[in-house]
Amino acid sequence: MIQQSHQGSWVVDAFRDMGVDTNLLLKKLPKEMACLLKHPDNITPDDLNCILLECESQTLDEHFGLHLIDSIDPGDLGLYSYLLLNASTLRELLILAERYYPIFYQNATLEVVKRRKVWQFIYRRTDMGKVDERHDNEWTLGFFVKNIRKKFGLDWSPVKTTFKTARPNDTAELARLFGGNISFGQAFNSFEIDASLVDVPLKDSDHSLLKIIREQADMLLQNYVSASSVESHVRLHIMKEIEFGMPRAETIAHHMGMSLSTFKRYLAKNGFGFRTLRDGVMMELAKSALVETNSNVGLIGVQLGYSEVSAFNHAFSRLAGCSPKEYRRQAADS
Repeated sequence: MIQQSHQGSWVVDAFRDMGVDTNLLLKKLPKEMACLLKHPDNITPDDLNCILLECESQTLDEHFGLHLIDSIDPGDLGLYSYLLLNASTLRELLILAERYYPIFYQNATLEVVKRRKVWQFIYRRTDMGKVDERHDNEWTLGFFVKNIRKKFGLDWSPVKTTFKTARPNDTAELARLFGGNISFGQAFNSFEIDASLVDVPLKDSDHSLLKIIREQADMLLQNYVSASSVESHVRLHIMKEIEFGMPRAETIAHHMGMSLSTFKRYLAKNGFGFRTLRDGVMMELAKSALVETNSNVGLIGVQLGYSEVSAFNHAFSRLAGCSPKEYRRQAADS
């Protein structure tokens, strides 16, 4: 039976809701499913498409990847989704999407090409695919189009959409989301947005808390790219894992290509402990959010990976010597 404690269990839940026999899926594709469940951000596009093609085979749904968007709560995507959905304008949303995608999801990139009349949003794989990638392409482009439409609050669709894959038998479902101007067999997967819309304010943004998380992510990204610092590498991976809950040493070790024991020795050799580094990341984010935003303490705790408010309060008090509410009050009085 599939266990529900893994990071990718929300995807498997969506498969099941769409009529997939997930236990049969696990038997047919054990390696691919193990990666999806344990490390969804590391799964290769080919492995993901093998899974999605098997889902199509079971459900007879030619657009399984596209329909998967309707079965997944954007909140399940964690910190990456939070960064996007709290952008104040489409310009900011697209820039955030492009900047952070390679950190949170490997083996593919997003590129925003800015022209006078249209902005083009391009999805590219970083490997040479051997498996039909139709489902992954429809899912990825469709996720962004659906959520842009939701943020606009309008019956919006792209100016133009292109897919690398061949024209499917039925294009009606694609037209429902992407509009009528769709081309197939193109050089890359993309959609275009009217440039006059990029600075239109978007609905339901929490820009203050977004600013705090972006600042921390940017600092870690800069350090990660420009330095070989052990601390910067580990802190960046911790930042990534917040989207799945409380970061664990085993998961960070996997991302760095080490066994847990090797990872611990690696940290110790460089004068660090995992819990100390993790606590440092969490506290920097928490303190900044408490001082610079009006967000509810419970919301801040949840966004930082704590399953319960009490757990966040306890951890914060242990490290800061006072509760989050007391820290916020003291900062306001100083």
